[in-house]
Amino acid sequence: KRKEEEKEKKFLGRLSYRLDYDFDKNSLTVCIIQAEELPAMDLGGTSDPYVKLFLLPDKKKKFQTKVQRKSLNPVFNESFTFKIPFNEIGGQTLVLNVFDFDRFGKHDQIGQVSIPLGKIDLTATTENTALIESPPEVLLQENRLGEVCLALRYVPNKNKLSVVVMECKNLKKMDVLGLSDPYVKIYLMMANKRLEKKKTTIKMKTLNPYYNESFSFDVSPEKMQ
Repeated sequence: KRKEEEKEKKFLGRLSYRLDYDFDKNSLTVCIIQAEELPAMDLGGTSDPYVKLFLLPDKKKKFQTKVQRKSLNPVFNESFTFKIPFNEIGGQTLVLNVFDFDRFGKHDQIGQVSIPLGKIDLTATTENTALIESPPEVLLQENRLGEVCLALRYVPNKNKLSVVVMECKNLKKMDVLGLSDPYVKIYLMMANKRLEKKKTTIKMKTLNPYYNESFSFDVSPEKMQ
């Protein structure tokens, strides 16, 4: 129990925001000001944070700040506007999700700030700095699709990018027997265009497939930037 409590109390940084409701336009403007003392999510001891925001329960409109590279104290100063009548605001919760951008994989959620708007006095501009909290366990479980272990190596003088798909662990169960027949597809992308694709063999009836399969792509140093 102690460990669980420590996890819950783990310091994930602070997020500053400003709320401004325009009664003439029936709109709520949310300004994401900055985050402070974020945890380092990358091996280099830094993070590439950004914030996603939406209103619950509908989640219809989602916004996202720009990614602030290599910063644990990012300044955003970005504003977003939700159209919402004042008489509906009381039942809404504003959710600010803080993520770490990952160029090669799934973006990690650092944590979130939830703001029940029914408790906020919107007759005046509200500015606040809140502690970032761990994301709900339900969300973590929903997002937990497993892990893939890769090795990347680039040889500039040969223009070769080597990718080794080592293994996957704890994959999601996809069939009736609680297993999967997984394989891995690898795409080489540039400017949102797919240049080349490769595929591993299929491993039958396993959630922890071992591949150890190597693939190579021809990539010039300029394109690696």
